[in-house]
Amino acid sequence: MRAYFPTINILRGIAALFVCLNHFTCYSDFRGSLFPADSAIHRLGESGANGVFIFFVISGFVIPLSLIKDRFKPVELHRYLFRRFIRIEIPYIISIFLVLLTALAFALKNHQPFEFNAERFLYHIFYVIPFSEYEWYNIIYWTLAIEFQFYIVAGIIHFFLSSGNKWIFYAALALFGASAFIFTDNRLVFHYAPIFLQGILLMSMKSGKLSSRAGLAFIALCCIGTAMLFTVEIAAFSAITVLCILYAEVNNKVSDRFGAISYSLYLTHGFIGGNIIYLLSRYISGTSAKLGLVVVAAAASLLFAALFWKFIENPARVLSKRIRSHKEQP
Repeated sequence: MRAYFPTINILRGIAALFVCLNHFTCYSDFRGSLFPADSAIHRLGESGANGVFIFFVISGFVIPLSLIKDRFKPVELHRYLFRRFIRIEIPYIISIFLVLLTALAFALKNHQPFEFNAERFLYHIFYVIPFSEYEWYNIIYWTLAIEFQFYIVAGIIHFFLSSGNKWIFYAALALFGASAFIFTDNRLVFHYAPIFLQGILLMSMKSGKLSSRAGLAFIALCCIGTAMLFTVEIAAFSAITVLCILYAEVNNKVSDRFGAISYSLYLTHGFIGGNIIYLLSRYISGTSAKLGLVVVAAAASLLFAALFWKFIENPARVLSKRIRSHKEQP
């Protein structure tokens, strides 16, 4: 089985950019909205929020694939989770500090008090804000909580998905998919199971565990479930993601780098692009000028994400790779 699917890189980049454009075109503060809520630009920008579900499908594909590649065993669950934790946690914590520093700067500028709540910060570290009385420092962090829950679930069900018994394999797929209709709490990964499952099914097709006919049939069922639980639009985005991974082949340096910085872009675009819009939107008017501001915010966010990746995310990625399983130890 192939261990590398380069098309995923461009999909990650597109997903992150969609989320950026959603936040920039739908930007609003105490002064009002950048674009009117009933405008075509605002409505189109709202669709960018579906970039989150592109990420979910990709994780459903990539995480089980990496477990197969690493010959993961259930007894190594703690080591596997620690590697994932290091990989995403260091950039995540740095992004939190950027948010807090921005809040401190605005508090000082406006001569207002700034309070740091250690308990709230600690809940962020372990992604349990949704189960507390506090709110996320940055609303995008909710997806990281869902993703980390998926890492845990993927590590647990990998034992069943890798079973040579086809009935155990099918039962694991069915139970995970059905969990969305049992656990309807949107704070839990199970609520999004049909979306993640599309990636898992695609990985099973690529690994030979599922035939193309059976895999596509099950993915179609997941799309129906996604439409029932969410919207037809989300189902369409997830299905298109699957089809792109299955049939498209995009492999070049630009798309690879775009995908590489996607997590950094996702984490920091609000800090860079959001603040650019906040600071400059008061000085401009007219649709063309506002669209130009969105382009500037996006370009600045991409540039900062590239730097953030180089100095923060990539070192964290390298560090996580040094945490090896027992069988990998020299």
